[in-house]
Amino acid sequence: MSIPLSYSLRARLLFFLLAAILLGALVQGAIAYRSTLAQADDIFDSLLQRTALSLGTGDGLLSTGPRHALGAGSPVADDLIIQIWTPDGVRVFNSRSRRPLPDQIILGFSDAKMQGSTYRVYSLATPFQVIQVAQDMAVRKDMARALALRTVAPIAAAAPLLMLIIWCVVSWSLRPVKRARAQVAARQPEDLSPISVRGLPDEIRPLVQELNLLLERMHGAFALQKQFVGDAAHELRSPLAALRLQLQALQRAGDADGRQLAEQRLAAGIDRATRLVEQLLSMARHESAAGHAPAEAVDLADVLRQAVSETLPQANAKSITVDLDGAPQAWVQGHRDALALLARNLLDNAVKYTPEGKRIRLHLEQAAGQAVLQVDDEGPGIAPEERERVFDRFYRIEGNTQHGSGLGLAIARAIAARHGATIALQDAPSGQGLRVKVVFPT
Repeated sequence: MSIPLSYSLRARLLFFLLAAILLGALVQGAIAYRSTLAQADDIFDSLLQRTALSLGTGDGLLSTGPRHALGAGSPVADDLIIQIWTPDGVRVFNSRSRRPLPDQIILGFSDAKMQGSTYRVYSLATPFQVIQVAQDMAVRKDMARALALRTVAPIAAAAPLLMLIIWCVVSWSLRPVKRARAQVAARQPEDLSPISVRGLPDEIRPLVQELNLLLERMHGAFALQKQFVGDAAHELRSPLAALRLQLQALQRAGDADGRQLAEQRLAAGIDRATRLVEQLLSMARHESAAGHAPAEAVDLADVLRQAVSETLPQANAKSITVDLDGAPQAWVQGHRDALALLARNLLDNAVKYTPEGKRIRLHLEQAAGQAVLQVDDEGPGIAPEERERVFDRFYRIEGNTQHGSGLGLAIARAIAARHGATIALQDAPSGQGLRVKVVFPT
């Protein structure tokens, strides 16, 4: 059986509620009808019995006649057939001479067929007479059916009224949902403002609140993306303009020395632009992949060895020694590629700002519940008042002579936050340089 992909909550509620009311009315009507019929049978049997008892309670019965005893003009009495017999078996009275009851008398209640009709008969024997009181079953059933229909009529009248009330209540209750749907449908793509939860039922309110949280996150993500694109466009404008100037200088160079110098400056400009684009792409890839890939156990020591091997050519070019010591293994839950990008950015910064012939030390340790990574360099360091601002995108310290994009530490902090880690800048223990300390939960 195929399952429908979508359905109307209003239609489903109305269908099941109205069907339940209709089914309940039918069942209640059927029960009331059968109960009324059974009660009518008991009432008519009691009438036959009381009539026979009233006829057998006096000596002046024959003179007064049965109609006087029953009450002349009574509609029930007019439907009864009464026969009275003497103890000798002589019939002395018959209220319907053209339809006599059978001569065979069965005391108590019995059914008798006569001239194509069935009669309910009650017979009573007294010391002076035998009394038979009978009633046509067809007449009895018609009267019982009329009573039963009068009992069922209120139920039949109330069911449509109740269904109409349910229809109105369901439609009125779902109006806030319809209003929220219309509010969302009328929105422009760039409108990420929260949806009003006023008047929404408790069952729908959490869904709309979660949707508002999603809209808030999307608004923040779009704002960051817009800021990132604007900052990237601004940052790319300067190196591209510098490349154009350097190309023009190369074209105007008149001698070999001038041409060689222009080529070197152009190559350096291309390297800086390439580095900036790589970091921009790394930032974009990290932000787009955040929260999608499942975390796994990653050995930080192995990640650091990979980062050192990738940055070693730049360190060798400046005769910088890179030491890696500490724990041989440190396992954390995370994403290997992102952690490798974090370590590589920290090492790139350390190599960039460490003077030639100096040393960079990487230390890894794993204590109870956490893994700690420390990167110490012997560069100029960062003033305490600047240590928070350098984590902002594209921020560079005033007077910094090194060319950079200002994205390395911003990428490192974003990756650390994604892994639940903290990153802090401190003075190096040697008294000169900077220590970058990253603490991971294990």
